[in-house]
Amino acid sequence: MSLILTCNAGSSNTKLAAFDSETLEQKAHTLTHDAAQTTEWLCATGQSGIAAIGHRVVHGGREFSHPTRMTPEVLAALETYIPLAPLHQPAALKLFGQVKSLYPDVPQVACFDTAFHHTMPEIERRLPLPAWYHNEGVQRYGFHGLSYQHIASVLPSVAGAKAHGRVVVAHLGNGSSACAMKNLESVASTMGFSTLDGLMMGTRTGALDAGVVLHLLKQLEMQLEEVDRLLYLESGLQGVSGLSADMRILLASNKKEAAEAVELYCYLAARQISGLLPAIGGLDALVFTGGIGENAAPVRKKITELLSWAGNIPIYVIPTNEEHVIATACRTILKN
Repeated sequence: MSLILTCNAGSSNTKLAAFDSETLEQKAHTLTHDAAQTTEWLCATGQSGIAAIGHRVVHGGREFSHPTRMTPEVLAALETYIPLAPLHQPAALKLFGQVKSLYPDVPQVACFDTAFHHTMPEIERRLPLPAWYHNEGVQRYGFHGLSYQHIASVLPSVAGAKAHGRVVVAHLGNGSSACAMKNLESVASTMGFSTLDGLMMGTRTGALDAGVVLHLLKQLEMQLEEVDRLLYLESGLQGVSGLSADMRILLASNKKEAAEAVELYCYLAARQISGLLPAIGGLDALVFTGGIGENAAPVRKKITELLSWAGNIPIYVIPTNEEHVIATACRTILKN
């Protein structure tokens, strides 16, 4: 038996898994927090023989709309998107190099979070800037696509005919976003040009008036690096609560600041989800996934209460499985 290994370098850890290359039955998985742990697991697991190694890559830009074999040219292209996903892209590309040094002859496959959103209509991609900027790639891309792709693949077995209707999937975790789907395809997303947009997150702001950034740079005379750190690493649940980016800690806390952070998170999530509805003309089903979406019942309850004006909408909680999506893509490329 040969294996397909999957590497999912997130903003706070790395998820690793091994699948039978023929049946796609999952054989092993782990969560690592540093390069040494990752190397140790890859070496131990790889002794069974590896057919391919798949990676989650957050940003594929306009160029990459399907899983792609890694080459030096592909790697160079993906490096250009580092400024648009600074918490994820460098980690994924570093892991490529790490794996290449361990298994230089094993095919590596990049699977893109942006690819699922290539079905979004042109009006959803446009930003209200002069056309020159759009032509240069300054547009809405959407992210968390591997998670949404998995939900789309299993939703018909869970929701029946409603799965093909007007659906919003809320991927809530340390990084959070929501995707509006019709016929199981992405129509709109709360994340846009970068992974900063949309819902409030663990340490990221989510949608923010650009005037705030100009104020920080001009009136408060902050350096660009300071603003970058503030928006990506010091805001969201962490910044509002002053306690933690971990929703479990905040829900267990009796401090006022923790409650305020949770309330703001839920309110902004409901507001952002509401903003997706014009793109699909209503709402037939709402799906929660991701670490918070799957496990934090009080958060789901508050968000659905805030959306009660939309009617009696069926609510589903479905675990995501980005690793299985990656393994499936690897098997397809191997067979082709």
